Amino acid sequence: MESGAGSRFVINVVGLVGLLFGALPVVRYLLDVPFFGFTTAPYDWLQLTGFMRFVPPLMVLVVCIVAAYVLERRTQES
Repeated sequence: MESGAGSRFVINVVGLVGLLFGALPVVRYLLDVPFFGFTTAPYDWLQLTGFMRFVPPLMVLVVCIVAAYVLERRTQES
């Protein structure tokens, strides 16, 4: 019998990436909090302004949510 700890770890890492580089950058952009500057570092080179600066973090967040959902479903089925 397999405990599923490895797949659970992967799901948790995907969730952590989604929070760090998806949700926290959106919070930083909305509240203009300099403390979360490390979360927007991957997107700063794009030099996006206005609403467009929300697009990359939201894409990361959506992809991480979908990936975690698919991995969770696969874990439950096996």
